[in-house]
Amino acid sequence: MKGAMGLASEHPYWWRFWIVEGICTGLLFAVVQFWLREGFRPWIAVAFAGVIGCGELAKRRLKSSDEPPTTGLPSQQRWFLAVLAGLGVLIVGLRPVFDALDATNSVRLALVSAGAVVGVGYVLMGQLLAAYDIRAVDQYAFIGGGVWIMALSAAIPYVPLLEGWEYAALGAGIALHHVGTYAILSRY
Repeated sequence: MKGAMGLASEHPYWWRFWIVEGICTGLLFAVVQFWLREGFRPWIAVAFAGVIGCGELAKRRLKSSDEPPTTGLPSQQRWFLAVLAGLGVLIVGLRPVFDALDATNSVRLALVSAGAVVGVGYVLMGQLLAAYDIRAVDQYAFIGGGVWIMALSAAIPYVPLLEGWEYAALGAGIALHHVGTYAILSRY
């Protein structure tokens, strides 16, 4: 199992990050869905903070068992900041469009836009890993994940059953990808 994400031989805690982040993402998207459906409620803020806090505690615990790499791998923090910056640009730039749309179409536009940015971010991370001589199967996990996220983001607005649960569905899809990828890569 420690072979998941190919980084385990040199950085043993990294293989567990994949599953922790996938599950936390799925949970966070579900919490956001409740916020969109019910408006702000204190329990939603507590749940959101709880998921982030538990995820960070789990990752810190994993990191404590090994020294983080100082060289040889791309910066996950810089990549994450770039993705967040892209999402920020979308939010600011599309604000007039969101204001002109009804609630359902605003959610759809946000979902597709965010899914496109995050999906492209995953694909780019997969490409970036090639420059660091990370094995191809791990690169494909990110590239496939990016394609999966973009496909889900494009398809979800067309599924009437998911109306009102778009973000929860996307979060479940991302969590499914992470858990499935972990299961597959842990065998290599």
